[in-house]
Amino acid sequence: PPGFTSALARRLDAISPLAVKEAEEGDAVAVGRVLIAPGGFHLTVGADHRVHLNEAPTLHGVRPAADITLASIASVYGGNATVAVLTGMGKDGADGAARVEGLGGTILVQDEASCVVYGMPKSAREHTRNPHEIPLDHMAEALIRAVA
Repeated sequence: PPGFTSALARRLDAISPLAVKEAEEGDAVAVGRVLIAPGGFHLTVGADHRVHLNEAPTLHGVRPAADITLASIASVYGGNATVAVLTGMGKDGADGAARVEGLGGTILVQDEASCVVYGMPKSAREHTRNPHEIPLDHMAEALIRAVA
């Protein structure tokens, strides 16, 4: 929800070696930078490798929707993308993960045992051919290995 994402970004920035911030229109996608979609806005990445925000209708009843972000990432980065689908309710992220994987990208899903809600990772696992199931406490390490 609006307001939550800025607090989340500040908290993650304080504990992460990466620079974390709530995304703003035009922010550049860059190595070592984490951009969190602001509550109430869909986030896409354009061919200019910049973030674009919009208030288009919800998808799966949510805005931001991971599937919208992942579709744009697939279009721009194709098989060079790595996607991690973490705990969450519903199926958002599954179609986008499948699209990225279809282009040769890597899909990581949080394992059921470490999820609070297994909906999104389960759906992504079911919609992709070769997802890597990772416990949450090993996800950062797995992401680093996937992109190194």
